[in-house]
Amino acid sequence: MKIIVTGSDGYIAKNLIKNIKSNNELILLSRKKKTKSNNKIKIFNFDLKKKMIPRLDCDVLIHAAAITPQKKYSDKEFNNVNFLSLKNILRNITIRNKIIFFSTTDVYKNQKSIKPVKENLKINLKKISNYAKSKYDSEKFLKSLNKKKYPFQKIILRLPGIVGNNNHQNFITQLIENSINKKDSINFCKTNFFNNIYHIVDLIKIIKMFISKKISKNFLIINIGTKNPIKISKILQILKCKTKMRSSKVSKKDSFTINVTKLNKYYKRNQDTKTVIKKYFKEKLYIKK
Repeated sequence: MKIIVTGSDGYIAKNLIKNIKSNNELILLSRKKKTKSNNKIKIFNFDLKKKMIPRLDCDVLIHAAAITPQKKYSDKEFNNVNFLSLKNILRNITIRNKIIFFSTTDVYKNQKSIKPVKENLKINLKKISNYAKSKYDSEKFLKSLNKKKYPFQKIILRLPGIVGNNNHQNFITQLIENSINKKDSINFCKTNFFNNIYHIVDLIKIIKMFISKKISKNFLIINIGTKNPIKISKILQILKCKTKMRSSKVSKKDSFTINVTKLNKYYKRNQDTKTVIKKYFKEKLYIKK
């Protein structure tokens, strides 16, 4: 299978490439051309900011390239790089089977929902970040594409905080880092339930499944999150058993839990929230030693 991966320097993309390179023909679009192309892997210089997109074709496009909230960007930068560049990609890259687009569960932040949030929740754009808006706009654009002109499948994965070796900072990684280093915890509401997390190993399994799996729908949005949400106070108990974490600060801000019913339908081996947190915590302790 011929697969194009954008943002191949990114954390998720690098882990994915390791797992699919032996059985597929890969084309990597990277900002930094570190290695030379070979018979199985071709590498092209790719920069969303400069609109450097080569003319290519593929069976599957994994669109992982984006700018994220880890650095400060303006609304215009998020819109240009994360949203408008998607249009340029589809002008230059011919897709035969499907595109897998990495979105974010940040689209659910500050939304009024007592129950776990489903994929069809109506999003109030005024209450989400510029980053989340750029991702949501991209989702809407993919959904609006003419099926005759763009017959390939559009699969949207709304990603939570991803944990694993060398992962990016997010709520749970910061909480665990602080507990290991015996620092004050970050603000949170102890009564809130939590499942906005996924381990990189399990995420790669899901992406691989969607690469090969035949799906009847032309457009599909999937929430990625662990099953069996637990209270944040329970997470603290797990951490306090292993470390000398200082007392935590309580926030009045509400969080949200993710409805993963649709994910469980496609992926039968979805992980338990508590299991993932313990697994990642053990990994961090091992690395620190």
